[in-house]
This record gives sequence, structure tokens and C-alpha cells, in this order.
Amino acid sequence: MSTATLVADWRAASTHVAPALVTDILWAAARPGDGLEHVHALTMPGRMELTFFHCAPSLEKALGSAGRLCRRALDSSPALSHWRIAGDTPATDFASTPHQPSK
Repeated sequence: MSTATLVADWRAASTHVAPALVTDILWAAARPGDGLEHVHALTMPGRMELTFFHCAPSLEKALGSAGRLCRRALDSSPALSHWRIAGDTPATDFASTPHQPSK
């Protein structure tokens, strides 16, 4: 089992993505070598908590597989445009949206 957290950049078109859509996107991005057996998504505005169940010989392999799978999903899905893996290259998270002066 491995976990990942995805966070929305302030530019994300949608900061809430339905859990069923997230799991569909992840399954579409999965490859046989990922060893993915089950994925669970808990979503809330600006954040997703993902849990992956893998057929993997070690935790290290499971973590690597989850990371690659998340990156492929983020790279291939317009619904996840401007989302990123928490802790990856810094970007402005939804929670720290810069103040936009009203016009």
C-alpha cells in the first residue's frame, strides 16, 4: 500500500474533482508494470488523498509505482491540469492563493 496527496495550483480550472473521476483517470494511466490492484480517492476542494494497493515486492517499489502513476495521470488528464503531487516542485497551492484585488 502507498499513498499520495495531490494539491491544486491556484490556476486549476476545478479545485474539486469527483473521486470516481480521479480513480478512472488513474486506472487509464496505469500500466501492467505498475502492479496496481486497487485505488481509493478522497477528494476535497484543492486536495486529493490517494491510496494505492499494489502487487509489489517492496514498499520502495510500491512508492515508485504510485509516483510514476500520479505523474502520468497529471500529465495526461485535462481535469488535473494545474494539480501536482504535494511536496513536488513548488507551485502556489490552492490554500495559498495570492490575493487578487477586486476591480
